[in-house]
Amino acid sequence: MVLKELYNIQDTAKRLEFIKANKAEIIKAKRGIIKRADSVIAAAQPFKADQANKAEPMKDGQFRIIGNSIGFMDSHMDVSMPGSFTKSANERGNRIPILINHDYSPKSIFAANKGVAVEMVNIRQLGYNADGMTEAVVARIEPKYDAQMAALYEDGQIKEHSVGIRYVKLELAMNDDAENREFENWQKYIGQVINREMAEEAGFFFAVTEQRLEEISAVVFGSNPYTPTLNDKDQHYEDKATQNEPQNSTRKEPEGQDGALPDLVELFTNA
Repeated sequence: MVLKELYNIQDTAKRLEFIKANKAEIIKAKRGIIKRADSVIAAAQPFKADQANKAEPMKDGQFRIIGNSIGFMDSHMDVSMPGSFTKSANERGNRIPILINHDYSPKSIFAANKGVAVEMVNIRQLGYNADGMTEAVVARIEPKYDAQMAALYEDGQIKEHSVGIRYVKLELAMNDDAENREFENWQKYIGQVINREMAEEAGFFFAVTEQRLEEISAVVFGSNPYTPTLNDKDQHYEDKATQNEPQNSTRKEPEGQDGALPDLVELFTNA
């Protein structure tokens, strides 16, 4: 499989040469799979009815979770671009199943989907040390079908989420002016990569401009570490960086945030 072969290449220069020689096949392969892209570290807290704002009423036992955050280069070297989830969320938002660990079976549906939408969130709210706002796939769920999962959410034990997605449109971006189209993509999209140091180290990334949301899962670990459960203080997504900045004592810096590339072979194989 061309993607596994790609991620088996550890040398940066050889990896770039492989990509140049197999562009079309790599793009085709990425479009042909269901990808599991994942999430962040944050204690889950229940929303209380008397704390919900009038515009977005919440009931006791419901939670707001982030399935995927936009603009972060993940362990598969993919970056979801702004607007890439909008069409899918608008068309299928209320029909997206909420699953346990990407288990595609009825017994894995543990929560009622109370609405999925693309919303703006503060980047610091996601646990990443940067100012500004970004898009995120936000779901309101009620874990009423599984008592153990409901208890885990109440206790703040469910801290990461992942989405199952199919890529509809994606483009290869390369920091190489000899590659005309790919270099144009690099110049076009690199400014939208929040953790751009990872992309600059790799020398390439895949810009996903449209994707179909298949499901949202509660997971233990994910390839995109910026997808938390939001607590009752985070209902307003206004740009209040100082109010929303996470406490350092409760955050663990995800592997790769310092610019180091993750173990691509292991992460892709398990995707």
